[in-house]
Parts: sequence; C-alpha cells; structure tokens
Amino acid sequence: MIKKLTAIITGSGRGIGKETAILLAKREINVVICSRTEYEINSVVREIKEIHNRHQGVIGIKCDVSISSQVNSLIKSTIDKFGGIDILINNAGIVFVKKLIYTSEEEWDRIININLKGAFLFTKAVLPYMINKKSGVIINVSSGAGKAGFENLSAYCASKFGIMGLTESVAWEVANHNIKVMTICPGEVDTKMQEDADSRYYNLNKNKMLKPQIVAEKILQMILDDEVYRNGESVDI
Repeated sequence: MIKKLTAIITGSGRGIGKETAILLAKREINVVICSRTEYEINSVVREIKEIHNRHQGVIGIKCDVSISSQVNSLIKSTIDKFGGIDILINNAGIVFVKKLIYTSEEEWDRIININLKGAFLFTKAVLPYMINKKSGVIINVSSGAGKAGFENLSAYCASKFGIMGLTESVAWEVANHNIKVMTICPGEVDTKMQEDADSRYYNLNKNKMLKPQIVAEKILQMILDDEVYRNGESVDI
C-alpha cells in the first residue's frame, strides 16, 4: 500500500490557504487545516470531508503560528495522526495599511510575528522529519510586496522581503537532503484580508485581483511538478 502524502497549510481557514487545502485533498493528500479561528477551521474540515468521503484524511487544529508551543503541538498531532510531514505551506499572514510613523510597535511586532516568525517556527519544526526522510517540499507565500516596497505597507513589505531571504537561505541548507524550498509571490488577491485592510480600495479594484483558486493551482503545480520548479525558486503570479 502506497502511503499518502501529508501537507500542513497555515492560514487555511479561508482564502489562498483554504483553496490550496481543498486542491491537495482532491489529490488524495492528507491535509492539516491551521487557523486561529475555530469556526473557519470547522467549516473547511467539513468541506474537505465531503471530498470522496475522506474522513480520515483531514484534521483541523487551532494554532497561532507565532507561538512555538502551539506550533510544536500541531506538529506532534500531525505526526500522531498521519505518521509524517511531506509538504508545508507557510501561508498565514496579516496586514496593516498605514504609514510607518503611525505604525505602533505592537502592530509591527504582530505582522513580523505572524508573517515571518510563523514561517520560521513551522519550517524549523518540520525540517527534522523531512531531513530524516530525505524528501519534502516547503512553499512560502510571499507577495509582490516582498520584491518591491509600497507606501503605507512598510511592516508588511519588511515581513514579505524577509520571507524571500528565509526561503533562499533554507533552500541552500537543505539542498543535499532532496528537499525543495520555494516562494510564490502573488499580486493582489481577492481575499478577506485585502477587504479588511482597505475596504474602499478593495471594492474599487476587486475585479482586477487574482482569485485565491488561481494562486492555489500554481502552488499545487510547484509542489507536484519536479521538472519545472527548482529548489530556491521564486514564482511570480
């Protein structure tokens, strides 16, 4: 019997993370739904359980990605349930739209902790399992704002630039273990995070934004297509 792959997707209660989890489930990959919001977790888990009656192939765990004890607990639950971790998608993220001089220290810390520290904690926690198996894929969700600075997004840009550096560094560290670490950099995506950040801008521009499903499809390609996407690569969409 071929053992199924297992994927952890952070920030998968909605948006890009949710759509990615659903696509992975449709490929018969075990998925771990991770969010800070209980009702979102339960909703996504129910939806995935309806896919080919995959009652054993999904678990949902409430987790603040910036708290190491919660991250480590989620990893343990994943190993206990599925026996391994093959795919990690660091997708959890938040944003505040304001000038640097009006950004509080608390807001700065929250963005860095969720967007960047969370990716660090999850990557550090899963790598021993991937190194032991000598296989694995990690996708870090950055942004166009991880490659160019935008006004009123200084903290967000700093976190997403950091994701780019984290990805490239770790990719070199694990290259000899048959592990791929890559980044995807979407433009503006039609998500609740976008709407919450600036509802006026969102309503004026949502029809021009990427749909979460399109980003999820690209993430799936990056995971599954070994011939096209290389370790350390940054993929724009």
